[in-house]
Amino acid sequence: MIVLDHTDVERLLPMRECIAVMEQAFGDLQRGLLSHPLRTVWVPPVVNGATVWMPAYRSAPKPMFGTKLLFVLNDNPSRGLDSHQGQVILADGETGQIRALLDASAVTGIRTAAVCALATRLLARGDASILAIVGTGIQARKHLVAGRTRDHAQRFVDEVAAGAACPVAAAESVEDAVRAADVVVTVTDSPTPVMSREWLRPGTHVNAVGASRPWALEIDPKIYADAVVFCDRRESLCAEAGDYLRAVADRLIAGPEHIGELGELIVGRRNGRASTDQITMFRSLGLAIEDLAAAEHIVSKTQ
Repeated sequence: MIVLDHTDVERLLPMRECIAVMEQAFGDLQRGLLSHPLRTVWVPPVVNGATVWMPAYRSAPKPMFGTKLLFVLNDNPSRGLDSHQGQVILADGETGQIRALLDASAVTGIRTAAVCALATRLLARGDASILAIVGTGIQARKHLVAGRTRDHAQRFVDEVAAGAACPVAAAESVEDAVRAADVVVTVTDSPTPVMSREWLRPGTHVNAVGASRPWALEIDPKIYADAVVFCDRRESLCAEAGDYLRAVADRLIAGPEHIGELGELIVGRRNGRASTDQITMFRSLGLAIEDLAAAEHIVSKTQ
């Protein structure tokens, strides 16, 4: 059995490779080669956190089970630890024998940013050049900014600027950052909107990544009414995206039928951006097939 820690995963899964792996995975999902249920979340009593179970299966070309088991502890950042702890488990798709264990935090961070990069390539304007990241945690680092507080944003910039391939600056406010951006990424755990629809100028692309809980509203639900919207999976959107559920409840949109899946765009079943003035959005909930595909690719490089 192969065991790969955080450093191993980051070494074996460069972002550019992961983007290609995610594109193939979302296409395979549409082609019926990958499948998964909704994630299972259990919140134990008197624990400031949750356990999360995310299984997936690949039927071909080589059958494989993948399961991500996460322990989300909200107090961990104060301990100097990532809030997400766990493993991605790969098992033979015919015998069930365990093949590999991989650090789940590393896999999740890279594959989530890769999916957003893929969505941006497919949906953003070709001349997009200014990126605003709302949030300062692990996912913000992988997506590399505007934090919800100026101090947090500046600390984030100080930490990442030296290793970034482009200029990085802290905005005075989230509103300032969003109004100036061509692409906006939200990576917070906020239960209330961190940005308003009115801040988005024509032609902006949004990747809404954080707060995948049915009661959380990380983004303004009005965006759903005005944007061309894609998600990773409609089933997940309807069960886990609080901003989407509010948009439906407020009758801003009728339902999920007008929202595309990223895989449909990849295989040519849906069209994306039709004009430079359109606002586009990718609502990411995170799928188990992403973890499975990323883990398969990583393990293949060790053999």
